[in-house]
Amino acid sequence: MQHTPPDSVLALRADYRQAESRAARLRLLVESGRALSALPAAESGALALQRACSFCAMDGGVLLLRPADGSPSRSAGFGPAALQQQLATLPWPGAAQVLEAPLAQVALALCLPLHAASGEVFGALLLGNASAMRRPDEEDLEALQLLATLLAAHLHNSQLLEALSLRERTMSELVHRQMSAQEEERARVAYDLHDGLAQTLAGLHQRLQGFAQHRQLNDELRVALAPILQLAQRSMGETRQAISGLRPTLLDDFGLAPALDRELDRLRGQGRQVQWLRRDTQRLRPAVEIALFRIGQEAINNICKHTVEGAVSLDLHLDGETAHLQIEDRGPGFAATQETPAAHGMGLVAMRERCRLLGGQFACHSQPGQGTRVLASIPRALPDEENA
Repeated sequence: MQHTPPDSVLALRADYRQAESRAARLRLLVESGRALSALPAAESGALALQRACSFCAMDGGVLLLRPADGSPSRSAGFGPAALQQQLATLPWPGAAQVLEAPLAQVALALCLPLHAASGEVFGALLLGNASAMRRPDEEDLEALQLLATLLAAHLHNSQLLEALSLRERTMSELVHRQMSAQEEERARVAYDLHDGLAQTLAGLHQRLQGFAQHRQLNDELRVALAPILQLAQRSMGETRQAISGLRPTLLDDFGLAPALDRELDRLRGQGRQVQWLRRDTQRLRPAVEIALFRIGQEAINNICKHTVEGAVSLDLHLDGETAHLQIEDRGPGFAATQETPAAHGMGLVAMRERCRLLGGQFACHSQPGQGTRVLASIPRALPDEENA
């Protein structure tokens, strides 16, 4: 029977232990990375501490984070509370370090810094043991630092997403206030024009009509007065149109469908064929009526600007608790791409933003030679109104 030399047995045993260590390090990184990606930032620190302490047989640890404008604070902890308090007082070096007996109650400690994408240290994993133990080797320390890097990336990405979300909410609130202020200013100007200039022009037109019908007026003056009457009448019409564009009284008094139908008169005046597919006359909350009216008004403006012929169809209806508006034309269309808003002005951007601010959806479909279809869907009631 052939016997294996003792030195070969020892070498095989050492290779096996090294392979086990490498497998444990790889398992630590793979499983931790998968688990961290599925957890919110508030829970990821505790998981990383638990896995790191289990990997290197440490009693406990803390996660310290330094905010941009404050002092470091404990974000998560694992193990005895007294040990956590001691570890929280340790300094943060710029690289992973093993500290032997850094404190009276801590025999061994590991410091694993968390680096932001810029390289700045914004936190640290501090692990400690109350009793003396073997120092982790370089490969174990490197694996633990990679775990800290995974945690740092997860936390930093979460901070960036939170900052981006806050910025988006702030911008949405700003746009909402701007649009609300714009509507209020439009209404104020419309009412001022209606009560001021429109009344003055109406009185002027009546006085001119009465003067034109005066018995002592000769034919020459009547002929000279005719274009002045036409000019006054045209001024009244343009003023009413301006008032309607700013804040149509039909929208406030009778609702969305009549107001949109008045806008369609511009297309009918061009000899265009206009068809209502559905025309729901139910009243909606003011914000929805204003938003859908502005979207329809902008779509009709675009049709007047960019098309000269072709039928136009509108569809206004309620589907459950959602109001839908669709406007379609058979004009030349355009190539709808990511650059479309910049190339065709800010109209599409404004329409999409109006829908989004009210929890709705907006879509614009167009192809060269196939016309354009605009669809806007907005909830009829606010979420808190639905639950009331």
